[in-house]
Amino acid sequence: MKWLSETARYSKRGERAKEKCALALDVGGTFLKSAVITSKGLLLEKTFQKTPIDSQGSAETIVGTFTRVFKVALQKAEEFGFGVVGIGIGMPGPFDYGEGISLMEHKYASIYGLNVKREFIQRLDLEEDFSIRFENDAWTFLRGEAWRGAAQGYNRIVGLTLGTGLGSAFMVDDEIVIEGPGVPPHAWVGALPYDDGIVEDKISRRGIIARYRELAGNSSSENEDVKEIALKGLKYGDKNSLQVFGELGSTLAQVMKPLLSNFKAECLVLGGQISKSFSLFEAPLKKQLRSVPSFKKITRARFIDLSALYGAAKIVFQKNVKSWGVIGVDE
Repeated sequence: MKWLSETARYSKRGERAKEKCALALDVGGTFLKSAVITSKGLLLEKTFQKTPIDSQGSAETIVGTFTRVFKVALQKAEEFGFGVVGIGIGMPGPFDYGEGISLMEHKYASIYGLNVKREFIQRLDLEEDFSIRFENDAWTFLRGEAWRGAAQGYNRIVGLTLGTGLGSAFMVDDEIVIEGPGVPPHAWVGALPYDDGIVEDKISRRGIIARYRELAGNSSSENEDVKEIALKGLKYGDKNSLQVFGELGSTLAQVMKPLLSNFKAECLVLGGQISKSFSLFEAPLKKQLRSVPSFKKITRARFIDLSALYGAAKIVFQKNVKSWGVIGVDE
């Protein structure tokens, strides 16, 4: 796998004893990604897991899946000779990130109102004060890219995750901010008004599929997802695919230009599955954002599939991370 060059390989138990580790979890609608990551930002070899989860299942099914993932990761850390000092979790909203209470109603509905932090402590037989920290998954993505990825070395960074929805995060001097010039309410770009709806209607999986079907008409298939649409453009030069992604880049630039200017952003980093097709919308995006005075870099994430894990570990090690309480709107 591509990220194996970033994993930690230790030959002496003494080397391990000097370093702290965190269990990191990235929560999606269909999979849980997890890994054990050191305080130096190295992912321990053979600890990455991608576990299916039924987000529409019962509370016991959901909490049980989380618990099994944690137990496997904790066991692997022990086999390496490490003690895990905390668990960091990148979680979609709405969620009470300070208390560890799920407020989602569309997915994970059966654990609505449940204090999952307390459940994890009890089921894993952890001390009451064991560190379990939660943060919005778009925020952990940006933290990961700022710590280990393509956004290293910049002070004012904006991160966008393009996928089922449009997630966003704003960072100043290594800390997430949710207010100030250029920062939309709750730091969520996707909820900003656009045409007759919101930005996320256009810049998301559903937006791309709807626009492609509009252009392609009868030649489009109901089974085609973003991946297939992008492949048509990348491999075959399909004009409808190229137009859809060209419009995506232009729309994204139109939305982001005033925000980036007011925020005085230095770097914009893109994650999420749609960003894997960055080459299809890179040109119009860069062309229109070139005039932002403070801007130095637009880039795809270095670790699209792992950034949120690095960020989740970071909130365990970075003791002064602020807990923002309830954040997010259910998709």
